[in-house]
Amino acid sequence: MRVSVVLCTHTLDRYDDLLEAAESVHAQTYDDVELVLVSDGDPAVAERYREDFGDDEDVVVAELTRNCGLLRARNEGAKAASGDVVAFVDDDAVADP
Repeated sequence: MRVSVVLCTHTLDRYDDLLEAAESVHAQTYDDVELVLVSDGDPAVAERYREDFGDDEDVVVAELTRNCGLLRARNEGAKAASGDVVAFVDDDAVADP
């Protein structure tokens, strides 16, 4: 069963926290995990996602053209997800393995 984990952020000011959250998702003991990164209206965030994760086949980047808020960003992430289960992690949280 594939698990999709959606992480959203809207500014590069929170990007370091998001990287820590993303690394914690990758460090999980469960193997079949897809990471869905959503940029909520900031093209610079989407570009950093692509720079940092573009070669990872288990990462999907979704981009909103304007800031719509966390609920809309999470919904877009869920639409982009391919997993059987979708989980949401805040951009400043760390998931325990």
